[in-house]
Amino acid sequence: MSSTLFSSLKRSTTQQKITETAVKWFLRMRDAEPDHPERGRFEAWLMASRTHADEYHAVADVWQDFDSKENLKSLANAVTQKQYYEQVTRTKRTQKMVSNLLGIALIAVTSLLGVAGYERWQATPTMQMAQVTKVGEQLSQTLEDGSSLFINGNSDVSVTYYRNKRLVKLNRGEVIFEVTKDADRPFIVDSGYAKVTVLGTRFAVNRLAQMVRVSVDHGRVRVESLPDPENHKVVVLHDGQVAEIKMRNNPVIVQRSAAEAFNFKQGALNFEYAGLDEIAEVLSRYRKPAVEATLMPSGNPHVTAVVKVKDIEKFLWSLPEITSVTLQSTPEATWLKAQPQK
Repeated sequence: MSSTLFSSLKRSTTQQKITETAVKWFLRMRDAEPDHPERGRFEAWLMASRTHADEYHAVADVWQDFDSKENLKSLANAVTQKQYYEQVTRTKRTQKMVSNLLGIALIAVTSLLGVAGYERWQATPTMQMAQVTKVGEQLSQTLEDGSSLFINGNSDVSVTYYRNKRLVKLNRGEVIFEVTKDADRPFIVDSGYAKVTVLGTRFAVNRLAQMVRVSVDHGRVRVESLPDPENHKVVVLHDGQVAEIKMRNNPVIVQRSAAEAFNFKQGALNFEYAGLDEIAEVLSRYRKPAVEATLMPSGNPHVTAVVKVKDIEKFLWSLPEITSVTLQSTPEATWLKAQPQK
């Protein structure tokens, strides 16, 4: 057999496997809830290759006339199968895909109870952990699979491992993640209005009141907005890239250094054109009383600076010399009040 013919056959076999996998995922996920236990693995498969996404959408196009449980049941009738197949006037490859789809649909109908039991088994947690750090406290945590978390001060994070995914909920604060690769269990970080999916990489997630910032040291990270399904966009970050997701907005890749997001581990804070609200929230991870910001309707000042954690007080009280802001100290908080810019 010539090398050209062998390569052609190899591509054909690979393409057929991708098509069959796309069909299986479509049947499993077409009516699935957002928190379906298999969603993590499905999204990891989609983002692994553009071909995967193309095949999945091709399956969805073929199936669009059968988008109901009643029609799915009707596919079990051999006559209906034959009539439907004869109506399809697509290419030979698509016709073959439809034939496979019908066969798998029959299996799906007859195995419904078995699938439900399997999904319940997949949805059972195998490990759970929660960690809340105090103001000024930093903590390193190694998980059972070798993945590690470096948690900044005043942060709240929980971790749940399932058989098909690893789920982290970042309720507050900032965490550096170093994830051990596991193709069968993608690592998912839910930060409230941003979702991050990876297989194995090192990245940082900073959850602020009005924004989430995702910075990638190395690897590939999928970032998407949550929880608004009508305003949904996905970006994929690579080595050294940063994305910001503001509340009720899509993720945007921004031009800033990803390495700066990891510097808090060495006791340095990087502010790059940061507003007073971000400065106040970050400083509150390291000091009591907390820092609060009072903003103006427009024209609020921004600051770019590198601050050592041990010099936070010096930096805070020097802000009126740097930008248009006044400070007021009360027992409950230290207030940063924006002033009209000169």
